[in-house]
Amino acid sequence: MSDTIQQARLQNKMKNPIVALALGFFIPGAAQMYAGNVLWGAINLILVIVLAITVIASPLAFIIWLVSMFLGYKGAKTFNDKVLDNAESVMK
Repeated sequence: MSDTIQQARLQNKMKNPIVALALGFFIPGAAQMYAGNVLWGAINLILVIVLAITVIASPLAFIIWLVSMFLGYKGAKTFNDKVLDNAESVMK
């Protein structure tokens, strides 16, 4: 298989960290779901909704939302590193 085809397949498997941030900005927990951590993304989504409804815990919901976006961004980068490591091990 040619290098161009392998590079294209590799790029299709990788996740964009900026897309993870954008998803997490609009939907709490979506960044983590995009990065492959569906369970934690769903937990964050439920937590943010429940905490945002209670006026007293709203600042906590905001903090969890920010942490969720950051973890989704880092998760996408980690996922990409694993894809690249697997591709390198196959190439050897």
